[in-house]
Amino acid sequence: MGLMFLYQAIVTFFALSLTGTALLNFRFFRKPRAFVSPEGDNALPFISILVPARDEEENIEACVRSLLSLNYPNFEVIVLDDRSADNTYGILCRLRDQDERLRVLIGAELPADWYGKPFACWQMAQAAQGEYLLLTDADCEFSPDALLLALGAAQDHQTDLISLVPNLRAEGFWEKLIIPLQYFIIFAFLPTFLIRSTSHPWFAAANGAFLFLKRETYFAVDGHRAVRRQLAEDVKFAQHVKRQGKTLWYGDGSRTYGVRMYHGLPEIWAGFSKNIFPAFSKNIALLGGVILMLLNIFVLPILWVAAGWIIGAGWVWLPLVSYILLVGIRLGLTARFGRDTGEYALLNPLAWTVVIGIAINSAYQSLSGRGNAWKGRLYPKN
Repeated sequence: MGLMFLYQAIVTFFALSLTGTALLNFRFFRKPRAFVSPEGDNALPFISILVPARDEEENIEACVRSLLSLNYPNFEVIVLDDRSADNTYGILCRLRDQDERLRVLIGAELPADWYGKPFACWQMAQAAQGEYLLLTDADCEFSPDALLLALGAAQDHQTDLISLVPNLRAEGFWEKLIIPLQYFIIFAFLPTFLIRSTSHPWFAAANGAFLFLKRETYFAVDGHRAVRRQLAEDVKFAQHVKRQGKTLWYGDGSRTYGVRMYHGLPEIWAGFSKNIFPAFSKNIALLGGVILMLLNIFVLPILWVAAGWIIGAGWVWLPLVSYILLVGIRLGLTARFGRDTGEYALLNPLAWTVVIGIAINSAYQSLSGRGNAWKGRLYPKN
């Protein structure tokens, strides 16, 4: 057996493993069911919805209006204007005058040992009056039953923290090519049934646009103060919750809320560059290993197919199988979530090449001393 055949066989084995994980997640990654109170609407708990907003004049009105339209009788919306330089605060004041359920806070000056979003969330949680908290983002829009679905998940799964994956809206070539990879990462790399069934923080995931938990639980685990210097604060918070002995359920919120995360390739590049290296705890060896794996599993197989076909190699069918398996996963996700069309699956190698470039840039920004920039703030590398 030649070394090239062995190499191709190993890569194909990994592709088969990812496919198996994806098939499990198609079975177990579930949508929440709406809560139905046996005692009627008057027995539903009061919920505080917390929205940090910094320079969000393009998004904040649609977000707040969707929240104020929720099919739920007992809630408040707290939006903290985090020292915006645009008209975010003016829009919020106008909306507040129209609906008393909206409370608008002005963020305090950012302390030296905090990052922006964690500090905004911490301030709002202290001001919240609800039994439950829903922490979200200013660019999200919610379906009317979002709070009932969150409560239903908490009841059905008897868990301390609920986080849901959004309907990821994408427009244009680059968004449709890259944004749906977030679904791919969840389905192919993360056995989601282990998130609820095990206590190990390795099996933790969360989306910072939907964190739902009791207010007392939030403060019992020290809330966002525990992740105050994290750019990937959602994943780190989920891991922290597990370390504190609490439970987590991660589910499909594609019918609960939606978000268009970034507009075009420059925003995609900047936004994910902020998060990727911090999500790996700024461990260059770990990130380097993952980049090498992505290169060999996602990018190179189609190139090996071409090379093997040209030279008439007997192993050419192995990288072809790898490529087809991974295209199949993406086609399955396209069918489930409807985020792009089938031809984008064929461009999987290009999509992952861009991701690798973003990951390298994320590490470079942190390690070069430049730090990671976001929303007009520059966060140091340490």
